Amino acid sequence: MAQICMVLNNFEQPFGGPELQAQKVAASLMARGHSVLIIAKGSGKAPAHEVLNGLKIVRLNRRGLASVDLLLQLYKYRNDFNVIHVHGVGRLASMSINFGKYFQKKVFIKVTTTGHVLKQPASRIKELMQKLLPFRERKLKLLQQADGVISISSEIRKELEKNGFSKNYIYDIPNGIDTLKYYPASSEDKIKLRNILGLPVDKRIFIFTGKLTRLKGLDTLLAAWSKSAYTKENGLLVMLGSGQGQKDSLESYISNSIKVNSLEQSVVVLGDVDNVFDYLRATDVFVFPSRREGLPNSLLEAMACGLLCIASDIAGNNDLIISGESGFLLPVEDVSEWAKQIESAIDTLDGRLMESAANMIKDNYDLRVTVDKLERLLNNGVKL
Repeated sequence: MAQICMVLNNFEQPFGGPELQAQKVAASLMARGHSVLIIAKGSGKAPAHEVLNGLKIVRLNRRGLASVDLLLQLYKYRNDFNVIHVHGVGRLASMSINFGKYFQKKVFIKVTTTGHVLKQPASRIKELMQKLLPFRERKLKLLQQADGVISISSEIRKELEKNGFSKNYIYDIPNGIDTLKYYPASSEDKIKLRNILGLPVDKRIFIFTGKLTRLKGLDTLLAAWSKSAYTKENGLLVMLGSGQGQKDSLESYISNSIKVNSLEQSVVVLGDVDNVFDYLRATDVFVFPSRREGLPNSLLEAMACGLLCIASDIAGNNDLIISGESGFLLPVEDVSEWAKQIESAIDTLDGRLMESAANMIKDNYDLRVTVDKLERLLNNGVKL
């Protein structure tokens, strides 16, 4: 059995998609007899040591010293793991690779978001510094010394290959979900769930789940929703999640937008809930106007529940949706197109698209299937 140390950039409440995915995968691996330890960067708000449902968590709570602290914790627990599974390609990945080389531990890096292998410079000064200093090349060479790199989407694989990673050391293992929990509701169950959750049975209900941030495109969504009197009269938008702790939080913007545009009767913000699957199965349409993704858990869950999914046409989303066949892909930030598609969904739901989406997720993204692949990789590094 593998002894696994997962290294994450964050593992504090409220959990986002990457943290929830890591938690589910860890639980599945532990249920199969493997041991899992999580070491994650912390803010100091959560305890440095914690056990959550049998999962041991160590947080690097010293600000500005996470990389050094990681080396200390890896050394301290070095006899408790034989493989390091890093989520992300930042400094923690670099430190983990160096540690693994010295102490003969296998290291596998999971790339969770497009554009993160080598981030584009945010200013001309940073661009000039990158040209003068060889940090980018050093980072690439170090990442390429990992025992393998996990790609969760086709766009991430392309990005890795473009940056010189050997095809033989790129492993395609997407995020997975529990399709025994996330599955379509019958018409009768949908009505029952709406009554339990206090949702109207006579309206077309749209839902967004995820972080309430600008990155998720919620400014576009609210602008599109506000554009149509027909939408406001006949639809209800339910938003689940929060922007807590996020630099680009839109919580205040959303509250203000609801008031300014008189959306109190057609937009409901419920915050974080523990029964996301109940809300998904009770609603009709999932809206996901994100600006950047890896392979979004929220979209996987909504498709598995048989919702009509409308998402932005970006990497990750277009791995899951074939527009017109299993949902709809729309241009990023195109308010008019989003408003038009939302109006259309109020009038008509294409059951063919919804069934196709649910079947595709069940066949290809079930958590048991993706954990099978990861288990084989972490056990022996055999090419899948």
